[in-house]
Amino acid sequence: MNKRLKDILWILSMAFLLLLLVQTQWQPIKLDRLALKNDPKDSEKPQLTFKSYKDVSFQEQTEKYLRERFAFREFGIRTYNQYAYSLWRKSCNEFFFPGRDHWMYYRPGVLDYYGREASKFFDSDDDLNEYVDHQVDMLNELRSILKEDFGIELLTFIAPDKAFVYPEHLPRMTHDTTVGVPAQRFTQRFKEIGFPNIDMTTWFAAIADTSSRLLFMPMDTHWTFSSAYGYDSLFRLMDSLNGFGIPRMKINYIAEEPYPGRQDDEATLNLLFKVKNNTPAYRADISVEADSTTRKPRVLFVGDSFIFAFEGLIPRKELISYYENWFYYDKVYKGFDKKEYKINEINRLRSILNVDYVVVYSVGYQWCRGTNGFVEDALSSIKDPEKVEVALLMNEMEAKPALMEMIQEKAESRGVSVEEMLELDAKWIIENEEKQTDMGEND
Repeated sequence: MNKRLKDILWILSMAFLLLLLVQTQWQPIKLDRLALKNDPKDSEKPQLTFKSYKDVSFQEQTEKYLRERFAFREFGIRTYNQYAYSLWRKSCNEFFFPGRDHWMYYRPGVLDYYGREASKFFDSDDDLNEYVDHQVDMLNELRSILKEDFGIELLTFIAPDKAFVYPEHLPRMTHDTTVGVPAQRFTQRFKEIGFPNIDMTTWFAAIADTSSRLLFMPMDTHWTFSSAYGYDSLFRLMDSLNGFGIPRMKINYIAEEPYPGRQDDEATLNLLFKVKNNTPAYRADISVEADSTTRKPRVLFVGDSFIFAFEGLIPRKELISYYENWFYYDKVYKGFDKKEYKINEINRLRSILNVDYVVVYSVGYQWCRGTNGFVEDALSSIKDPEKVEVALLMNEMEAKPALMEMIQEKAESRGVSVEEMLELDAKWIIENEEKQTDMGEND
């Protein structure tokens, strides 16, 4: 190799390293179009102090900061993901499982279809049956208490599992028949005891072959326009339980529309190029019929991400007056403005007693976990008279605007949440009423 060529290679190497340094520091080349989905850059630029250097926190923060902002990071990640997907049909997101024909599935859903998910939770089919029986018995007991004592309806909803609706595109695996499919067992037991339940997986699987439109997008495991069928069925069932008078959804037509960018799960894969798929997207045109005899209910949903279609595609404000979403029985979103709490930050019993319907739902494979602890907690609380008294009083107090203004001011002055202050005041009122009653009896 002559000296001239060595000089050129050295200059190019130095220029490349300089480009990396400049791009990392100032980002002059904008790569906004390559931004990664679900990639929060939450680390702050580290500050060098004697203390941070001595306790090594500066070094650790610097490493994290640079790792999130290294030059051309997004391009490099997308390029590698594209290589893994295009050549080997592998997903760099462990939750997604590429199928055949450019179809994408949730990994737990695929394993559930092949009988491999339930075995993670149950040692045998008998264990599964025992678990399902216990969960259903608790749900039925909770439903009886809510209905008889408070006029509240409880029902369940099994959201459609794409793996069971379109199994022909699944990756090939061997079936494990050691343990059954939990969602199917729940459906069977609900039917045996007459518990109100909708199994959307069974229905969607039955119509998938005859439907002129795909009920799921190939690269998206959530439902889109087909959610209109699900929620229409759900609200019809709810109304049939007690003749509440819920406004009626009307699906006027299903229209084809351009799909905006990548499909949802496809975007999560963070590929360099869009997957070539000619499947059209659709939207449901929905209207709501209401008159002087209809009423909009208050609803509590306890479940998973399939609720997001209700929030984005259904005219919910025309159907219901208020709702809460307990997402994976962890995060709580209250009202149409979705005020966010952690599940332990609210009085859960008061939320239950403050609605007309409680809907427990999950996509098929998630019934391995039953209700994620909801029914156990709800039964324990509703059987406690003191907790019920506090919850009911909190709801009464919340209905008084002037009182709530005072409670909000008190909460701000004490540095606690309004919810916590409301519960503290309710308990104080009850305790003092009991003291006055005891004093009166002693007199």
